[in-house]
Amino acid sequence: MNQTATQEQQQLAAQDSTPDHLPDELLRLASYLCGKEVPADALADPQRLLALAPPSLDAAGRRALADLTTTARVQGALRRNLARAEGFLSGFAEHSPSPLWVKDRTGAYVMGNAALLGLLGVPNIVGKDDSHFWPEDVRQSLEEQDRAVLENGEVIKTMETTHDGKRHWLVHKFPIDVNGEPFLGGSAIDMTTEVEKERALIRHDNFYVLLSRLSATISRAKTLESLCLDTCRAAAHQPGIEIVDICRVDDTTGGLKLFTSASRDGSEHEWRDADSGTPDGMAVADWFVPELASAAMNTGKMQFSNDLHSGCQRRKIASCMAIPLFVNGKCWGVASFYSKRKEFFDHFYRERAGELGNELSYGLERLINAKELHRLARTNSLSGLPSRLQFEEEIAALAAANAQGVVLLININRFDELSSAYGNAAAIGLMREFAQRLRGVVAQRMVLSHVGIGRFALFYPADEARAPVDYIRETLLPLLQGAYHVEQHKIWCTINVGIASLPEDGNTADDLLVKAWDALAAARNVDERIGIYDRDADHALARQISLEAELREAVERKEFINYYQPKIDLKTGKLAGAEALVRWQHPTRGLISPAEFVPVLERTGLVIAVGRQVMQKAMEDWREWYDDGLMPPQIAVNVAPAQFRCDTLFEDIEHALNIAEAHLQPLSIEITESALVSEQKRVVETLSRVRNLEVPVAIDDFGTGYSSLAYLVTLPVDILKVDRSFVMKMTHDAGYMGLVSTIVSLAHNLDLKVVAEGIESEEEAKLLKLLRCEQGQGYLYSRPVPASEFAALLRR
Repeated sequence: MNQTATQEQQQLAAQDSTPDHLPDELLRLASYLCGKEVPADALADPQRLLALAPPSLDAAGRRALADLTTTARVQGALRRNLARAEGFLSGFAEHSPSPLWVKDRTGAYVMGNAALLGLLGVPNIVGKDDSHFWPEDVRQSLEEQDRAVLENGEVIKTMETTHDGKRHWLVHKFPIDVNGEPFLGGSAIDMTTEVEKERALIRHDNFYVLLSRLSATISRAKTLESLCLDTCRAAAHQPGIEIVDICRVDDTTGGLKLFTSASRDGSEHEWRDADSGTPDGMAVADWFVPELASAAMNTGKMQFSNDLHSGCQRRKIASCMAIPLFVNGKCWGVASFYSKRKEFFDHFYRERAGELGNELSYGLERLINAKELHRLARTNSLSGLPSRLQFEEEIAALAAANAQGVVLLININRFDELSSAYGNAAAIGLMREFAQRLRGVVAQRMVLSHVGIGRFALFYPADEARAPVDYIRETLLPLLQGAYHVEQHKIWCTINVGIASLPEDGNTADDLLVKAWDALAAARNVDERIGIYDRDADHALARQISLEAELREAVERKEFINYYQPKIDLKTGKLAGAEALVRWQHPTRGLISPAEFVPVLERTGLVIAVGRQVMQKAMEDWREWYDDGLMPPQIAVNVAPAQFRCDTLFEDIEHALNIAEAHLQPLSIEITESALVSEQKRVVETLSRVRNLEVPVAIDDFGTGYSSLAYLVTLPVDILKVDRSFVMKMTHDAGYMGLVSTIVSLAHNLDLKVVAEGIESEEEAKLLKLLRCEQGQGYLYSRPVPASEFAALLRR
């Protein structure tokens, strides 16, 4: 850069000494003053010029020569600067890639650079105006702009586009003043690349806005029609897109059939067939391009046509893009996009159309699969009948509409046995044949469903002409019972039907089916074909379930207490023992009889925990009485069959004995005959271990159970307790008198003691004494009493 500057200075120095750059007038004036011809280069050197002056030249003349040299130097510098500026401007204008020009006030060009000449395709532009280069409408627009610049001194910037739309220019027009004369300067910058980039960015943004809208549409669409129509609406408003339609493959013909369409002008349509036309009466052929869509369907690839020569005439469609849509690996249809512009679907759409197709295919697949899952979930695959889920929805709708009727639960009896005997295929065939027969007799307004293996449900409206029971007896039983020929087998089939009422027995399918099953099972137990739900029995069961929940809390809170009923020696009339009897001290209901809760304890297994509490409390009370010097008798505690099935029974007895000291023999246990029936070997082993602890064992309620007398010989027991039902009847029934006598004799022969329960009169006590019964208990002597009152008995 420094070398270039030095060369430029040398050139300027050479120009300083060049006579051609000096005005002729100054040279003639210097020659006149000197009286002889002065060389041109002397004007540049004041000393030399003065040396050429004659001696006679006065001071004023010498000053004039000095001024001439100064003027020559100044003018030389101005000429050099002007030439330099003109050189810069000329070089810049000629080599600028952007067109530059200057016009005079008449609109004629006074200057134009090479770029402008190249743009206009002319060798010279000076003296010509815009009418030589532009159409009339463009010329008028340019003249209006030029006038605003020249008259108002405005600077105008505009974006101009060529007629073919391929090039874009940023035009800058500005005023120029040359010695008071107005001129118009102009420049044009080629913005084609920038405009294309901006348009590409806008198309990119618009495209992904479309994808985002499509994603939102997919998430909220509930049907194929709404998804496709909303997609067409959104895509039809994309810049440059005129119409969008979606075709689907016809399952019958295998061809394409228009499904939905939308256009930029707002018209839209859903087709049921391809010949239905459009809302404005325009034929489908006015824009539909079947060849392109069919090619997309057949090849599975996107198809483009950017110069349509046939068809699509009414809307002047010039370009089309067809995108195949796939669902579960198969072509479902084709989405077609139409534009009025030729060459509209360029590489941008070719690169991104697949994203649009994939997104829409995903939405279609999601809806179709969801619809299929919905159908499968509501259809029993074995019989083709509606499934239990469908039945639940139907019953819910009926209940919401306050409908009345009954649910018939139809069960194929012994279906599992039939399946085992004839095979699974035959069992499935039987259900299908069964379902087919049912279809034939079920009215349209009834609701039929296959709710389980071998089970079918039917909602029978209340306003049917026949009563439900008559419908079953006259229609269902004759039709469904009998022989079925399935898989080369002749299968004989019988059924049971349970009936539950809507809304009396429930408002949901679950409630009604459960109660219909209870009715069916009850009917089957008594060998009946039809059962009607018993609400009273259900209420009792509900009370039992509620009671069970309360009992579990009672066990945790230890709400059970012991009452004690004395045992009397029938010979002496003295206190010989006592039986611990459980009572429930309910926090709100007070004292509850064991008859209400003990069966629930036994059925739920809670009797194990309660029995343990009763035994421990009995020994705690016994020890307290003993420590008070009351000489308490042996306390008998009942052991339920469930306790024998529990591995901790022996440990529980040992723990209770340790509370009261085992050597004092404070405890005996009583078991029922039912405890001896199941797992007899285990019971015998446990009882033997208990007796080794010197704990006597009594068989309670003897004579009412199912044990064999042969077992009695080998059982490790010490006492037989005669059931109170025998004692109550023996005073007025000789048969029972003989039965009690036999039990007492049997016990004595086996070296067992006898205790009679339920003694309520002196006559009963005397007879038992005559029969040599050792002990007795009952209301004659005392009702069961709390521990505190039993302690008072001991004191007396």
